[in-house]
Amino acid sequence: MTIEFRVGEYYTAKTYKESGFNFPEGEYKLKIIRERFPESPVMEENELIIAKEQWLEGIEGTKQYRIDFKGVWYYFRFPINKLNIKFMWIPESVTNEIF
Repeated sequence: MTIEFRVGEYYTAKTYKESGFNFPEGEYKLKIIRERFPESPVMEENELIIAKEQWLEGIEGTKQYRIDFKGVWYYFRFPINKLNIKFMWIPESVTNEIF
């Protein structure tokens, strides 16, 4: 089931067992939705570097890379967490698995 994401809404991440992704517990607020990989940072200079390393590195040259790079990206504010992640860009393919 795919969720229709809306800016300003809160979403709760599935557990690692449910999604295969280890995201902190709590509510995530969706701040921005963008078509294609974002071209400029929103809050911090290194946020796009982190997004590329997290979601695109290692899949360069694959169909999934092209899908994710050209697809929809979501910018979430994270709940308070031990890793001190405040915001993150997440591609649609991963977002659909997490929430």
